[in-house]
Parts: sequence; structure tokens; C-alpha cells
Amino acid sequence: MNNDLDLLNSLALDIDSAIDNERADLLIILSDQINRLTKDEKAGSDNLRSTLTFYLSNIYQFLGARSGDIWENPDYANAIICHRKFYRFKEYTENILHKVQINHANSLEYLCRVFEAIPLWKKGIVNPGEPQEVGLYRLASGLLNLSGHLYDDSHTYYYQLYSYKYLKALKSKGFFYHSGIQSSLAAGSGSLTSKFLEHVQDSFDSAPDLLGHDYTPRHAKEEMRYRAWCKDNVLFLNPLNDLDSAWVVDHDVLSFPPYRTPVSQGPYLSASFSSMKNEFCYYRHVFYEGTTKQYKRFIDKDKYLTDTLDGVIYEGHIEKVKSALRGCFSVLDKISRLLDKYYNLNSKNIAFNRQWFCQQKILQDQINPFLTALYWLSKDFSPHDGNELRPSYWLEDSAFEVRELRNELEHGWVRVVSDKKHQAAFWGNEHDYAYKLTSLELIEKGMYVLKQTRNALMYMCLAINHTEKNHPKKDDDIILSNDVPTIN
Repeated sequence: MNNDLDLLNSLALDIDSAIDNERADLLIILSDQINRLTKDEKAGSDNLRSTLTFYLSNIYQFLGARSGDIWENPDYANAIICHRKFYRFKEYTENILHKVQINHANSLEYLCRVFEAIPLWKKGIVNPGEPQEVGLYRLASGLLNLSGHLYDDSHTYYYQLYSYKYLKALKSKGFFYHSGIQSSLAAGSGSLTSKFLEHVQDSFDSAPDLLGHDYTPRHAKEEMRYRAWCKDNVLFLNPLNDLDSAWVVDHDVLSFPPYRTPVSQGPYLSASFSSMKNEFCYYRHVFYEGTTKQYKRFIDKDKYLTDTLDGVIYEGHIEKVKSALRGCFSVLDKISRLLDKYYNLNSKNIAFNRQWFCQQKILQDQINPFLTALYWLSKDFSPHDGNELRPSYWLEDSAFEVRELRNELEHGWVRVVSDKKHQAAFWGNEHDYAYKLTSLELIEKGMYVLKQTRNALMYMCLAINHTEKNHPKKDDDIILSNDVPTIN
């Protein structure tokens, strides 16, 4: 134990010194050393290796910030990989968990993936201390920045209101760990944050948040349970759901942004989005029914299926989860198709993966934060390309190999079992080509895909809105507004 502490203290001092002196060359040497230690499972306890992984993420974040390149930044990618690895240790160091969550959120925000950063910031600000201070400041500034990209006035209002409330909570602490944060909040400092506080203080001090909204839902019991599940899991297509789980957010209000089109053309891009939105909402409910085992039990009768003696599950609720997963992957591909049409890319073999995004120089040249977010999100849904590390080190733990799972759902055989401990004892031969996972793993992967499909739809709408706002207007342009015929 003492040897572990000595090693950690020595490395921490070396890393801090290299960062303070901006010695990237030394940091690269230290990262190689730490990588060797963390890969050796016999080299120490999970607590040691989780702390080393945290150190490694700090190195990559510093190197990534020096690069300045957002579209291609392998150092920030490696930082996120380290954050995700940290959560996988069976016994990680609890006292640095909130630091990892805040740093993970900061890395995601740097890559413009702000909807994925928000829940991590919220987790990281639970306990008082330095992580809470940094998390409150970055959460508030992230919401404030995002408010400028929203195209619904009520959404902008609430994002700025919540930003103000987080900044107010931060100011009330009194003591600050970071002088930069303290000076940014000081009245008259001239910072964007202080100007914002001065501008909205009188109007926001007594303003109710979403939980104080007077909306009261009136649904039947089963619909109430479903809508509660959606809002609590942040699955409504509604930017307000990212702020809070109040009942007022229980509507899928996300709409396609106003966009320019010739007079003779109808609102067909908006209609395409509506179709994707409708499909997502359907698959979301199918997934809910699968996880709550709501299906007609008679479909399980009289099928005479082979028992492989490993706890195989053939029940109908599993098929609903699988169907929802396949549907969400289809929606992701359709996002790329709509982007292809909107930006006139005329590409072939359209799919929601990093290979397709990498081939679209037009998208990179847009300097559009939400296209950047979609590109980085697509990496989580890309095949491993033969890299033996790829499946295990890039994806979220709950979504381990989701792209491989998608391929097996479409073209192969996915065998869902009750518990992996009961596998492999009975048979073993080359005819078993199944992709095997437990029902809990399938549901975890399904929830991840559902959330990321929802985030991708949000990023896509904001990306197109960003392009429209920065598009040089021509004399013969008209803007197709949101006042097009709609069906509620």
C-alpha cells in the first residue's frame, strides 16, 4: 500500500510540474509509463489503476487543449477513453469519482457534445469541494452558451434561468478554490459571466424554475407511468428535459428549424425529420414495453424452441427490446441521409459512422459545433476496423460493442441469456456463432442507444439551425418558418 501511495505521489508531482512548465514532451513520456502500468492487471489493485487512469486523462486533456483542433483531436479522444475506463474498475477510488465526472463532462463539451456533458456535470456537483466549484461554473457556462443556439424563445429563457441559478449557487459558496472563477463572477470584471449576472439578476431572482411551473398532467395511469419513465430518463425530444424532470417537459416539442427553400418546394426536409421523430417516439415506447415486460403472453406458447441449456430467453419482451434497438440504429442512419440532402453532399453508402463523416469535408468546413458533436458521437457507433482495442476502449461500458451488436441483430444471431455464469458448460463447437449477452446487458445497451439517438436528433436540428443563422441571405430566398401545417 505504501509503495502504491509513493508511486501515485511521485507521478502526481511529475505531472503537475510538466503541466506548469508546459513540457508536452515529458507528459508524453509519463503517459507511456502510466499506460504500461494500467494495462498490467497484476501490477496493482483496482484503486491504484483507477487513480493512474485519472492521472492519464489529465495528461491527455492538457495535450488536447494545446492542439486547438476540435474535429480531429486524438488527445481529447484518449481523455474520454480514460474517463470511461475509470468507471469500469470494480473498485475505483471514490474520492476522485466527482473529479472524473466533471473532467469527463468538460472533455465532452470541448467536443461540442453538451447534451451528454450536462448529466455528468450534475453528478459531479453533488458533494462540496473543488469539483463542485468547477462543475457549477462549467455547467452554468455550458447552459448559457447553448441558450444562444436554441430557436425556441421559452427554451432560451429557461436555459438562461438555470444558468443563473447555478451561478448564484456558486457565488453563495463564499470560498473559491480557483481565482479565475472568482474573478469571472466578480461584479464589474467585464467577463461575459459577470455581465450576464448583472443583466438578468432583477428578473431572474424571483423567477420559478421548471419544477415551479403550474402545468399539471392529466393522463391515464399507464400513460403517466410511461411519461414519468421518459422524463426521468431524459428521453423526451425536448431541450427542457435536460434541465429538469418536471412534468412540464413531458412533450416531444423538438421541431425542425426554419430553413431556406425555393418557393416551389414544400417542407419536405421538415417532413423527413417529423418521420424520424415519429419513429423514435415509437421505438422508445416499444423499448419501454420490452423493459416492463408488457406483451401478449400467448405469443410464447407452442413454439417448441431449442434449449441450449445456458439460460436462453426466447420471451416476447426480449424481442421488443431488440426491435427498438434496430429501429434506433435505423433512425441514426436517416440522420446522415437528411444531412446529406440538406448540405447537398450527394454521397454514397450513407451511414451514421465516423467513416461517412470523415469523407464529408463540406461538413468539417462548416465549423459548426453540432456537426462536430455528431461526428464524435458517430465514433461510438463505428466498427472497430480490426483494431483489437477498439471495441473495449472507446465505447461506454453500458454500450460495449453496440455497433457489433447492431450487425448481429441485423445479419447474425443474438442469444440472450439470464446469466452468463450458466453459459459454456454444456456445448462448444464452431456451429455456435451467437453474439451472447444477458438480458440486463441488452437493456443497458438499449438505453444507451436510445439516449444517443435522442441526442443525435437534437444535435442535427441545432446544426441545421446554426447553418441557417450563418447562411448569407440571397434576394430570392424565402425562409420556410415553423408555421407549416402540423399534426398534434
